[in-house]
Amino acid sequence: MRELARRAAQVAEQCPGFRLRKASRVVAKIYDDALRPVGLQISQLPVLVALALFGESGATMNALARALVLDRTTLTRNVRQLEQAGWLRIARAKDDGRARVIALTRAGERALAAALPLWERGLEQLRAAVGTATLAELDRRLDEVIAIRTVPSSTESKEK
Repeated sequence: MRELARRAAQVAEQCPGFRLRKASRVVAKIYDDALRPVGLQISQLPVLVALALFGESGATMNALARALVLDRTTLTRNVRQLEQAGWLRIARAKDDGRARVIALTRAGERALAAALPLWERGLEQLRAAVGTATLAELDRRLDEVIAIRTVPSSTESKEK
């Protein structure tokens, strides 16, 4: 059991995934608290933001999942909640009746507009806690990590 406890301590101290999950929960709590007045969670905000970036034409579930680096199951759960709130709509694609396109509704646009100042408050809270330079460095480093899964490897490029 001592060896197991020693190895567990090693994971807790050295595993980036373990520590990122803990940090993610801290950051999520800050943003969830900030976004509560509009009834939005930080896990839902990226969906609204991405759809705003896709524009009025919206995005297919696959395109949205790729943009957010999310598996379809998690995305489907978030999309369903946002659709029930009336913030987005799902329709068949005009050019392919099998594909579903997701787009912001006017209510979704208003919710996103209302959420942005609250998001900024959360960001300011983080900036005050860790400092501007640290937060900027964290953003740069996280972009490096995100790029691992969003930039196709040479073998993936050859398969397409």
